[in-house]
Amino acid sequence: MREMLSPIAYMARHDPAAIVGLLLIAGAGVLFFRIQLKLIRAGYPMRANGWETPTHYLKVRAKHGWSPWPAYLLVPCFLLGIAALVFGLFRL
Repeated sequence: MREMLSPIAYMARHDPAAIVGLLLIAGAGVLFFRIQLKLIRAGYPMRANGWETPTHYLKVRAKHGWSPWPAYLLVPCFLLGIAALVFGLFRL
């Protein structure tokens, strides 16, 4: 078990930007999944183009009383995650 955790611990100590980038991208994925799931449970069909999902969510959120923050945080999390990941990988 220790052999499996030592590369992760080494990377977290020496290059935390890559780990932060991966966590931010994962957070954006969770936010996107949450938005998509709310729309599907409310009876809206899945969008063929995934980029339209946050804007569609923002259009119908007032009718259902949903918070706008998942849609507002989706793009910054994704872009900051990519920037941190690229920065962290170039520092390796």
